[in-house]
Amino acid sequence: MRYLGLLVSLLLIGCVQTSLPIASTVDAWQAFGTERALNGNIKLSEASLVKMMNDSSLEASLYAAYSQGYEAGRAEYCAQNAYILGVKGQQYLGICDQINIWFRDDYNAGRHSMAGGIF
Repeated sequence: MRYLGLLVSLLLIGCVQTSLPIASTVDAWQAFGTERALNGNIKLSEASLVKMMNDSSLEASLYAAYSQGYEAGRAEYCAQNAYILGVKGQQYLGICDQINIWFRDDYNAGRHSMAGGIF
Protein backbone atom coordinates (compact mmCIF):
# COMPACT_ATOMS: atom_id res chain seq x y z
CA MET A 1 0.00 0.00 0.00
CA ARG A 2 2.87 2.34 0.80
CA TYR A 3 4.29 1.77 -2.68
CA LEU A 4 0.95 2.66 -4.24
CA GLY A 5 1.07 6.04 -2.49
CA LEU A 6 4.61 6.60 -3.76
CA LEU A 7 3.59 5.69 -7.29
CA VAL A 8 0.63 8.08 -7.20
CA SER A 9 2.89 10.84 -5.83
CA LEU A 10 5.42 10.33 -8.61
CA LEU A 11 2.69 10.40 -11.23
CA LEU A 12 1.32 13.65 -9.84
CA ILE A 13 4.81 15.16 -9.76
CA GLY A 14 5.25 14.20 -13.39
CA CYS A 15 2.05 16.03 -14.28
CA VAL A 16 3.10 19.31 -12.68
CA GLN A 17 3.74 21.91 -15.35
CA THR A 18 7.34 23.10 -15.47
CA SER A 19 7.86 26.66 -16.62
CA LEU A 20 10.72 26.82 -19.07
CA PRO A 21 12.87 29.94 -19.36
CA ILE A 22 11.29 32.61 -21.52
CA ALA A 23 14.64 33.91 -22.74
CA SER A 24 16.89 31.69 -24.82
CA THR A 25 20.03 32.86 -23.07
CA VAL A 26 22.72 30.89 -21.30
CA ASP A 27 22.08 32.84 -18.09
CA ALA A 28 18.34 32.09 -18.15
CA TRP A 29 18.87 28.37 -18.69
CA GLN A 30 21.57 28.21 -16.04
CA ALA A 31 19.25 29.93 -13.55
CA PHE A 32 16.49 27.49 -14.54
CA GLY A 33 18.75 24.53 -13.78
CA THR A 34 19.84 25.99 -10.46
CA GLU A 35 16.24 26.67 -9.43
CA ARG A 36 15.11 23.14 -10.29
CA ALA A 37 17.90 21.61 -8.20
CA LEU A 38 17.35 23.95 -5.26
CA ASN A 39 13.72 22.81 -5.25
CA GLY A 40 14.91 19.18 -5.11
CA ASN A 41 13.66 18.28 -8.59
CA ILE A 42 15.21 15.55 -10.68
CA LYS A 43 17.37 16.73 -13.59
CA LEU A 44 15.48 16.78 -16.87
CA SER A 45 17.03 15.09 -19.88
CA GLU A 46 17.61 16.99 -23.08
CA ALA A 47 14.89 14.88 -24.74
CA SER A 48 12.41 15.77 -21.98
CA LEU A 49 13.13 19.46 -22.38
CA VAL A 50 12.72 19.27 -26.16
CA LYS A 51 9.37 17.54 -25.67
CA MET A 52 8.30 20.26 -23.21
CA MET A 53 9.25 22.82 -25.86
CA ASN A 54 6.77 21.18 -28.25
CA ASP A 55 9.57 19.38 -30.07
CA SER A 56 11.42 22.53 -31.08
CA SER A 57 15.18 22.29 -30.95
CA LEU A 58 17.26 23.05 -27.88
CA GLU A 59 20.72 24.44 -28.52
CA ALA A 60 23.51 22.37 -27.01
CA SER A 61 24.89 25.47 -25.25
CA LEU A 62 21.54 26.04 -23.50
CA TYR A 63 21.33 22.44 -22.29
CA ALA A 64 24.95 22.67 -21.10
CA ALA A 65 24.05 25.85 -19.19
CA TYR A 66 21.01 24.11 -17.68
CA SER A 67 23.20 21.18 -16.63
CA GLN A 68 25.85 23.45 -15.13
CA GLY A 69 23.23 25.39 -13.18
CA TYR A 70 21.56 22.19 -12.06
CA GLU A 71 24.79 20.73 -10.70
CA ALA A 72 25.58 23.96 -8.80
CA GLY A 73 22.07 23.99 -7.32
CA ARG A 74 22.24 20.30 -6.49
CA ALA A 75 25.49 20.78 -4.58
CA GLU A 76 23.84 23.53 -2.53
CA TYR A 77 20.65 21.50 -1.98
CA CYS A 78 22.63 18.46 -0.86
CA ALA A 79 24.66 20.55 1.59
CA GLN A 80 21.56 21.18 3.71
CA ASN A 81 20.65 19.13 6.76
CA ALA A 82 18.70 16.15 5.41
CA TYR A 83 17.29 15.34 8.84
CA ILE A 84 15.70 18.80 9.09
CA LEU A 85 14.37 18.47 5.54
CA GLY A 86 12.60 15.29 6.65
CA VAL A 87 11.36 16.78 9.93
CA LYS A 88 9.77 19.63 7.97
CA GLY A 89 7.98 17.04 5.83
CA GLN A 90 9.46 18.37 2.63
CA GLN A 91 9.66 16.09 -0.36
CA TYR A 92 12.93 14.37 -1.30
CA LEU A 93 13.28 12.83 -4.75
CA GLY A 94 16.74 11.29 -4.38
CA ILE A 95 18.92 13.89 -6.07
CA CYS A 96 21.61 13.61 -3.38
CA ASP A 97 21.91 9.83 -3.31
CA GLN A 98 25.05 9.83 -5.46
CA ILE A 99 26.64 12.77 -3.65
CA ASN A 100 26.00 11.73 -0.04
CA ILE A 101 25.12 8.09 0.59
CA TRP A 102 23.70 8.98 4.02
CA PHE A 103 21.40 11.79 2.84
CA ARG A 104 18.36 9.55 2.30
CA ASP A 105 18.87 7.77 5.64
CA ASP A 106 19.10 11.10 7.46
CA TYR A 107 16.07 12.40 5.58
CA ASN A 108 14.03 9.30 6.48
CA ALA A 109 15.11 9.56 10.12
CA GLY A 110 13.79 13.13 10.12
CA ARG A 111 10.54 12.09 8.44
CA HIS A 112 9.91 9.52 11.17
CA SER A 113 11.00 11.81 13.98
CA MET A 114 8.58 13.22 16.49
CA ALA A 115 10.28 16.64 16.14
CA GLY A 116 7.96 17.70 13.31
CA GLY A 117 5.88 19.88 15.62
CA ILE A 118 8.89 22.09 16.33
CA PHE A 119 9.01 23.41 12.78
